[in-house]
Amino acid sequence: MLPRRMRRAFAALLGASPRAGFPSLAPALALALALSGLSTPALAGAPESAEQPELVPPKATSPLVYDYPEALLERDEPPSGTVNLQYVVGIDGVPKEIEVLDSPDPALAEAAVEALAALRFRPGTYGGQAVEIVLTIALEYTPPEAELPQDEGDPDANPAEDGAGPGEDTDDADDTDEQPDGPERILGTLLEAGSGTPVGGATVLAVPAGDYPEGRVRRQRYGDESEPAWIVQSRADDLGRFSLRAVPDGRVRLIFLAPNFERLEWVVSLEPNTQLETKYFLTRDSATPFRTEVTVDREAMPEAVVRTITTEEINEIPGTQGDALKAVQNFPGVSRQAFGAGQLAIRGAAPGDSGVYLGYHEIPTLFHFGGISSVFNSDVIAQLDFIPGNFDSRYGDALGGVVNVQPRRGRRDGYHGYFDADLFDAGLLVEGPVGEGSFVLSGRRSYVDVILPAVIPDEVGLGLTVAPRYWDYQALFDYPLPKPVGGELSVRAFGSDDRSKLIFAEANEIEADDRDALETVQWFHRVDLVYRKLEGPWEFLITPSYKREFASSSIFGATRFDVESDTFSGRAELSRRLTKNAQLRVGAEVVSTWYAARAELPGFGPGAPSPALASASTRETDYVRVAPALYGTLTLRAGQRLMLFPGVRLSHTSDLAAIERTVADPRLRFILKVADNTKLKGGVGLYSQAPGLLQGDVVFGNPRLLPERSLHTSLSVEQLLPRDFSVELTGFYKRLYALSSETTALALVPGEGDPSPQNFANIGAGNIYGGELLVKRALGDRFYGWLSYTLMRSERTPAPGEATQLFDFDQTHILTLIASYDFPLNWRIGARFRLVSGNPYTATVNGVVNGGGGGVEHIPIAGPINGARLPAFHQLDLRVDKTWVYRRIKVTSYLDIQNVYNAENTEFLASSYDFQSRIPILSLPTAPSVGMKIEW
Repeated sequence: MLPRRMRRAFAALLGASPRAGFPSLAPALALALALSGLSTPALAGAPESAEQPELVPPKATSPLVYDYPEALLERDEPPSGTVNLQYVVGIDGVPKEIEVLDSPDPALAEAAVEALAALRFRPGTYGGQAVEIVLTIALEYTPPEAELPQDEGDPDANPAEDGAGPGEDTDDADDTDEQPDGPERILGTLLEAGSGTPVGGATVLAVPAGDYPEGRVRRQRYGDESEPAWIVQSRADDLGRFSLRAVPDGRVRLIFLAPNFERLEWVVSLEPNTQLETKYFLTRDSATPFRTEVTVDREAMPEAVVRTITTEEINEIPGTQGDALKAVQNFPGVSRQAFGAGQLAIRGAAPGDSGVYLGYHEIPTLFHFGGISSVFNSDVIAQLDFIPGNFDSRYGDALGGVVNVQPRRGRRDGYHGYFDADLFDAGLLVEGPVGEGSFVLSGRRSYVDVILPAVIPDEVGLGLTVAPRYWDYQALFDYPLPKPVGGELSVRAFGSDDRSKLIFAEANEIEADDRDALETVQWFHRVDLVYRKLEGPWEFLITPSYKREFASSSIFGATRFDVESDTFSGRAELSRRLTKNAQLRVGAEVVSTWYAARAELPGFGPGAPSPALASASTRETDYVRVAPALYGTLTLRAGQRLMLFPGVRLSHTSDLAAIERTVADPRLRFILKVADNTKLKGGVGLYSQAPGLLQGDVVFGNPRLLPERSLHTSLSVEQLLPRDFSVELTGFYKRLYALSSETTALALVPGEGDPSPQNFANIGAGNIYGGELLVKRALGDRFYGWLSYTLMRSERTPAPGEATQLFDFDQTHILTLIASYDFPLNWRIGARFRLVSGNPYTATVNGVVNGGGGGVEHIPIAGPINGARLPAFHQLDLRVDKTWVYRRIKVTSYLDIQNVYNAENTEFLASSYDFQSRIPILSLPTAPSVGMKIEW
């Protein structure tokens, strides 16, 4: 006869009648808890039918025993006090990243670290998956008294935060299995179907099979269930492995239960004197299709306003084709670009005024031509942070915002990968372990060059001799270095190549030449090394990088630019926790670039924007720029609710044949916790940006230009709401000054006889101000979405005394609505709607005819600069996904439709030859894309 609690739990699991349907997960978990006898503090005294909590903290498998160091007893006054430690319990149950937060004496700290490092845990889990969890502990050290017995100290001498660490009752340290003594009869591994990820913490039950046939149990029977003659129960470890002992011979019914996974039952035949080894694949519940990892941010230096996109969210956002950098364009403060081009205009700044960092270094090119996709595979990204303003001193040479992308490590639980293809390109990714480390290899190639010539009619007069095509690759390797060196070394190599040549040839032309062509070539290759080490309260980072880049553009044979460059950049950082309320990070960065540029420009005549451009000319130049910087940020906790982040960045720029430029940018950010779910965040600081390549050129620019400057201010309120909703309201103001503007003024250069044209000078100014609203529903349930709205104005004053005008990228209203819902059977439907103010432009109000010189010339009469605005842009995008999950692969097909209702949005206005009428250049029409992704 089975014990009463086992009989009661088994009856709840199997159900009492056909009306009960398939049993829910709660009774199944009740059975698992009843059989295992778990008695964690979170579950003690709970009814047997209570659900297992999502987060199960680590549990020490033995008490923490530590003694007062005998060497300290020889001191006249032996030290005493509390040593506060922070540590991470890994998925192997071993404490790591032990950090001393506070200690009365270094010797006591050393003893506490040694005692804690010897402790072992049963790992914590979240949603049934083993995760790393950070804990803190306070160890009290008091010089022992001779009369005090060794085992009669204070029972609370080993407290752990939230009862999740040393000092707990550990009677159940080895109670994960209640199995009879005997040989192992069934050995197996539980993996997630499709991805092959181990499913740890799952409950495995073995009972007599009864009348069930061999193989998978497709439908459970009810009404005739009786008490089983025997039950053998086990629990899978972190790698998904399990074993069942003393299982009787014959047909056995195996039942697998894991949170967030569908129940799986399988009937096997167990022959006498044999051992069965097999694998089983659990299908993740369609209502919870995401893996959750608990991570700890050791840097603890958050930005005033930072918006983060995870890899799971990227795949949920319609209209982006799962592209991380395209998903950023949906955030508040990001202006929409014409034809969906891959540019980031953040908070009223120009696209070139913002920085995108990939692994601690700026990435030269964001998107392939036309903004179809970014040059870095989004599936290799761990996290993407969008910082629209008031960013940390770690980042420099930017007046707009910052996008920080961190690559992820390859998987170490086996070899995985995928192949995907849509109407534009096809890609392949492979990853897996290499010893203790991991690798990721990824590549993608477009076939637009095959499709476009086939679909464009011959009568259009558009030929594609070198049709638009692109490819990119990524290779990443991560490896933990053995002691005594320690730390982790990462090697990353990636690159991109885009080429296109369009021929606009008339039907009666015998042979087309470069005068009929638009041609572009752009490629880069980059190699990074990254070494990071965590050593107690210290954190070290060293990362050099080398990049080679080439860009070329030819416009109808009249204008051509060629720029070839080699860039070496390096960054070194050192962080340390000074006290429990203070942490300091200091760093150094250097970016050295060698340019070789050649420009062929036609003559623009007397109306040229600068004297250097009045006549046709060719300019070849070698250009060297070295830009070192020092920076530091101090994290201060002022009381229980206020965090301050003062920092400063000292930047220097040195060019050949140019003056030296050094600027200091102090910055201050803060976070005030007003209430449990309410935060007030803000910042103020100075930011600088060095002149561009053309602006600093000796001939076409002004080598004496100084850096452009900006003052950032922002204030944000963040409120967490029930049902995983959050609201963030932000106001910002930026003052721009010392901007580079075109000028016809002359300047006398020391050492030269006659004044020469400046072409550019630091005489411009500007103002950018507005507000942002972001209402977001967190990912994790069936519904996901956000509402993003920006109200903004961006103005420029080209020179003192001139009229203030709207900036080219000013958009007053930017509204984005995103919604995605996961339906049963792995269907997902999402939509994105955008409503954006049109860009400002300079209207042509009329035209005059000049009949002199023996010809007729039409001359436009322009209105105020950027005094008119294009019509508002509106568009609806739709995405439908369907996923099929098999034992070893997962197949996802999708339909992504851009501009569902075929809105005719005006991107530009083209004037007639006599400037009496205007023709709108419309945005892209309805554009469906079908794709498939096969994962293993």
